[in-house]
Amino acid sequence: MKTILFFMMCAVVLTFILWRLRRPPSRHYGQVDVIVPAFNEEPCLEQTLRNLHANKFVHRVICVNDGSTDGTGAALDRWARVARKLVVVHQANTGKGGAIMNGLNHVTMPYVFLTDADTYVPARGNGLGHMLAELEAGADAVGGVPSSDLRGLGLLGYIRATVKLPMIVLKRTFQQILGGAPFIISGACGMFRTEVIRKVGLSDRTKVEDLDLTWELVGRGYRVRQVNRCIVYPQECKTIREDWRRWRRWIMGYAVCMRLHRRLLFTRFGLFSILPMFLMVVAGVAIHAVAWTQTLLAGTPQDIPMLLFPPVWVAAVCVIGLISALHHGKARLMFLAPLAVLYVLLSYAVWIIHGLWALATGREFGRDKPTRYARVVA
Repeated sequence: MKTILFFMMCAVVLTFILWRLRRPPSRHYGQVDVIVPAFNEEPCLEQTLRNLHANKFVHRVICVNDGSTDGTGAALDRWARVARKLVVVHQANTGKGGAIMNGLNHVTMPYVFLTDADTYVPARGNGLGHMLAELEAGADAVGGVPSSDLRGLGLLGYIRATVKLPMIVLKRTFQQILGGAPFIISGACGMFRTEVIRKVGLSDRTKVEDLDLTWELVGRGYRVRQVNRCIVYPQECKTIREDWRRWRRWIMGYAVCMRLHRRLLFTRFGLFSILPMFLMVVAGVAIHAVAWTQTLLAGTPQDIPMLLFPPVWVAAVCVIGLISALHHGKARLMFLAPLAVLYVLLSYAVWIIHGLWALATGREFGRDKPTRYARVVA
């Protein structure tokens, strides 16, 4: 039954995407200011800014040095001398939300794009133009698709990338169709009406300020949309330890946001976006626990691999991996796709150990920043 429902969801999303292909990108160039908060981003920052600087839709790139203790500030000052569209803002460390709000003081365009210092936003193409077209059509905020920057990645990053892009497109588009808005506008790829984000604002009350902002916009009745033709490429973690910390931040922040925005839980948006994401984890943990317990009690632990990799599921996930392989031009992604189950199990473990505690207490750990690395040709 789950497989049938999954393929039905795929058919609905594909039909919606094909219908939306009719909308052309905006041709209003130079109408978007970009804010890039930066805390200890020296290894990856310059190339990120170079690509944004060269994008035809960008008017200015405002980079806020949020009290960095490495060479970020010096690198920004050095590049600002030759980059006419770059505005550098130095401040004491406040957190990502505070840095973005300070950057807003320097925005002069009607639209603002928020991204992260580790995120590769293609200089060419019409990705930002498709987001801008959605805003010009009446949306107040638009999310793109954060994929994976594969340059210099090891095995873990490739496994993460196998299903990431297709599943984000599938889930967030379906959430918009049923709930009226995607689950989240990622901090790596979001465009907003400047007046709206100034009015609503960002805070650092959670470590997932992008999720908090998205749900705040939905709660206030703003029109939030998903655009699948703007794809950006954040860096992935290279070690299990950093991946654990990142998932811990995401999941604990998600749990805290459920408490902060509990009035949304039983609205159309909550019933089709917030609660299903949480209930899928609950059901997944329960199903795996029962199946594994029965297998162990029956004395057949050798059957556990079949529980992890049922043939129908393997076939479906390989098709999803094929989409990623075609997009990235990396055939190995299709064959690594079944190993994405490791990330599912990782998220279940983090929910059990940290997520439920955060849901009960409303507390999070400090922000764990992944190691940044210079981009190289893979």
